[in-house]
Amino acid sequence: MKRLFTTKIIMIVVALSVCSSRLPMQAFAQVNQPEQKLTTDSSNDKGPNTASDASSATSANTTNAEILKELQQMHARIAELEAKLKAQQGPFGTAAGSGESTSRVTPTEPSVANPSSSVASKEQTQVAPTKPEPEAPFAYADWTWLNGNPRTKHPVWDSKFFTPEIRLDANYISSFNHPRDDSLGGSTETFRSNEVQIEQISFGGDFHVDNVRARILTMGGLFGVTTPRNDASPGRGQWDLRGAYKYFSEANAGYHFNVNHGLNFDAGIFVSYIGLFSYYNFDNWAYQPSYVSSNTPWFFNGVRIQWFPTAKLKIEPWIINGWQSYGRMGSKPGLGGQILWRPTPWLSVVSNNYGMGEDTVGNGNGQFGRSRIHTDNSVEVKYYDRPDKFLDKMAFSLTGDLGCEYGGKGTAIGAQGQTVILNTNCFHDTPTSRKQTFAGWMAYNRFWFKKDTYGVTVGGGAMDNPGRYLVLLPPINGADAISGTPYFTQNPGDPYKAWDTSLTFDWMPKEYITFRTEYGYRHANVPYWSGRGGITPGVNTFPSVIPSPNAGSVVPGTLFVPGPVLSATPGFTCVAGTGFCPDLRNDEASLRFAVMVKF
Repeated sequence: MKRLFTTKIIMIVVALSVCSSRLPMQAFAQVNQPEQKLTTDSSNDKGPNTASDASSATSANTTNAEILKELQQMHARIAELEAKLKAQQGPFGTAAGSGESTSRVTPTEPSVANPSSSVASKEQTQVAPTKPEPEAPFAYADWTWLNGNPRTKHPVWDSKFFTPEIRLDANYISSFNHPRDDSLGGSTETFRSNEVQIEQISFGGDFHVDNVRARILTMGGLFGVTTPRNDASPGRGQWDLRGAYKYFSEANAGYHFNVNHGLNFDAGIFVSYIGLFSYYNFDNWAYQPSYVSSNTPWFFNGVRIQWFPTAKLKIEPWIINGWQSYGRMGSKPGLGGQILWRPTPWLSVVSNNYGMGEDTVGNGNGQFGRSRIHTDNSVEVKYYDRPDKFLDKMAFSLTGDLGCEYGGKGTAIGAQGQTVILNTNCFHDTPTSRKQTFAGWMAYNRFWFKKDTYGVTVGGGAMDNPGRYLVLLPPINGADAISGTPYFTQNPGDPYKAWDTSLTFDWMPKEYITFRTEYGYRHANVPYWSGRGGITPGVNTFPSVIPSPNAGSVVPGTLFVPGPVLSATPGFTCVAGTGFCPDLRNDEASLRFAVMVKF
């Protein structure tokens, strides 16, 4: 009805406008004011003119009749137009098929009486331009081919508030050395031999409400005890930091700022990608990574800031307690960061750098005053991608690491009675200082077959770490990073070189599961890997029970006599006597079988 009324008014105005343009002004005045005579203005006439008056009256009567006739024709035309308009309207006052309210329809010719009303109406109908949302970081390509990235492309379940994540990793490791206590060392992935073990049980996921975010992932299984034992920071000061955190691999919360392509501020425990490989084996091309990954951090505790200036670049500073540590081991926190650049769908370049942290527990309230620096750099290239072929993808990764420890002062007496120089440097041995450096590399090549149903990986790497500060301490007699062990020393300058290689076959029938078979071989220039005699004094007898007040200590009756430099205890050889010496070998070959699931 509102539209009909508006249309009628418009038509009347148009009709009157037509009339006014066709009729003389005096006739138009007669129509609007009938009591007034239709005479010309004679105020300037000298005297009366009777003949002229009569003629004017006759003309006026003729004109009035013409006007009335024309108005009747216009009323008829308006009625015809109204009928046509009603026929075109829908049941709710809208034009049939238009989908728009008739109140938005404006006449082609705006009303002359109020032209501003038409302009305002047009401005109201115009939609203000919206600023396009910035592209999500790295969303322009599929990155599931990367080493260290999960290959799952679709969450099993998702909601506006929570995205769940469940992981399980079960394995069977068979060391060709066959240690009698089934205990393995020198790894962050393989721990027991000839047994089916649960490596990882994790539940959690991502919480997200508006711009507030949090991630929690529990850590059960062997990972829950084997990773924290490599952190010596709980040995400084009070409170049980291991007990507080060991069952969480990730626990952080923060806020997302809509800056550039994203800016995240998070605090808590978050995973480290120093060494390229993921903490979680499901995400990796191989089960046992080489040393530059296995011997570098899996987690950090502190603050991270993730800035995405473009959709292909991430800059991520860290302010953390230390090098894979729940607390500080010195007087300074660790500083570092990551730069991740993915310019094309087939190339990923990442650089991780760390410095300033004092990460060796020692005397002086746990402080040696020794600082650590480290750089870790990787490139991954997908050089073949033919989804329609049986061999559908090929890619390689190359990683190189350099680092050192510097500082410290004084001397100490070692477990074998020798004088240990505590000062370290990044270059060479001197009479008052020892070289304390790390250099390593690893390379892997991956092949995918039959639309990523099968995968084959071949690779390996090497490391040189005088001072052994990044060598994983074998758990001899229950030793950990806090206790240390006299059976394998980590004094400044102690030599250690190693290399490894592996061949991996994966069957991946679904994106959520991997069946993995792997052969690996590792070699060190000093006795290091568990041998047939094992690394536990006795079998299931004190002090092999863990935890033990004597963990890491020398079993009474054990002797150390002068020996070669390239040994577990450089310059000395362990003699069991009535005590105990671990059976350490220079080589370890093993088969690794695993079933890994991620939802």
